[in-house]
Amino acid sequence: MSDVSDASDVPDSGDHGLGYTPEEREVSAPREEARQLSSELYDLLRVKGKTTAPGPGVDVCGDLDPDTFYVIRHLWSVYGVPAGDLEAGWQGLSEDLPRHGWEIVHEGRESTVARSPFLMADSTRKKFTLKATLLIPTARDAERSGAEAGIMFHLVSACFRVPEGTTVDAY
Repeated sequence: MSDVSDASDVPDSGDHGLGYTPEEREVSAPREEARQLSSELYDLLRVKGKTTAPGPGVDVCGDLDPDTFYVIRHLWSVYGVPAGDLEAGWQGLSEDLPRHGWEIVHEGRESTVARSPFLMADSTRKKFTLKATLLIPTARDAERSGAEAGIMFHLVSACFRVPEGTTVDAY
């Protein structure tokens, strides 16, 4: 009997506690994937409205070394569309996501006073997760604060690491 443990019993030290080993990628590639995925999501809505402008950005990956590890985030919204049209678009989105490379992993309501519906979905093609939220303000909120109805999208990638010898310089 040997005292040496089987190598398959030892956790992968390259996973940094993430449960997976971050893939080595230049920042530009997953940033472009986020742009493309967001464009596809907009097309799935079946309603066209105004969108918020900022593109995908780079963020730190938890407590890992920010010079080496990063995630891509793209937070954007569609607004300027009547609430009824947004609700129809929301229904179409939840029906169409699975047919377009997304697995819906959770649907529910926010734990806020508004109890806004949301869904979480994982891309089956790219290493991204989506949280989409339907925001329909009450008449009182709209009157008091000018809040507009909309659908908010928060797209976030898995954690990546930059190639050896380079650092994340896009924060």
